[in-house]
Amino acid sequence: MKKIKFILYLLLVLVLMVPSTTARAQEDSPVITLTLTKDMGYGGFGGDIQGTFSMKASGPNELVEVQFFIDNTLIGTDSEAPFRIQFHTDNFNPGIHSFRAVGILADGSELHSNQFSRNFLSGESAAEVTITLVVTILAAVLGISLIGVIGPMLLRKKGKQRPIGEYSAAGGTICPRCELPYSRHVISPNIIVGKLERCPHCGKISVVGRASQEELVQAEQRLQADSQEGIMDLQHDEEESLRRALEESRFDD
Repeated sequence: MKKIKFILYLLLVLVLMVPSTTARAQEDSPVITLTLTKDMGYGGFGGDIQGTFSMKASGPNELVEVQFFIDNTLIGTDSEAPFRIQFHTDNFNPGIHSFRAVGILADGSELHSNQFSRNFLSGESAAEVTITLVVTILAAVLGISLIGVIGPMLLRKKGKQRPIGEYSAAGGTICPRCELPYSRHVISPNIIVGKLERCPHCGKISVVGRASQEELVQAEQRLQADSQEGIMDLQHDEEESLRRALEESRFDD
């Protein structure tokens, strides 16, 4: 479970914090190589981008100037290596835009770069996509946690408990339904006011806090009395107990 959480967290970091996304040539061997890097903003899946980006061009040593184009419109020129120009997607209409560059050599001849396209998102759209992605990842992590921790707890068989008077590091508690004591599990989820537990005696699922020593002693006496009178031996079969517990389960303070 820890490994899965780490993979999901790493995915989120790569999407939101990766320093750059690179778009390379679609052609086999372009004379000038044009790349796109993210300086600040969103560079997600499917070619969607939003924010501040830079176009960078590299070529032969004879290259003295590079002209950068978006949709065949010249947006800037750089005459000193490394050849680079910065732009912000909000200065363009949302939608698909193409990128290319033209290099000028010392003798005045021109060299052309590879071409590629990206989809410019508005600031609102990029925020919505980012929030959706984060919520999806968090929901997946939470779901895995619930399945890995709460699932086994809900299916835990009744009757498996510590001897009377012995409790875990999480302390003992008293079931709000049958009023009998049992040990809280260290790995059970914390729900602010207590731990989410299933009573090993009656099967009720509830949020229970740590009981005081005096309360536990009184509950232990009830448990011993019930055991001597045979009350604790009157158990339904396991399937019926689980069904009844799930039907009656709810969060209690």
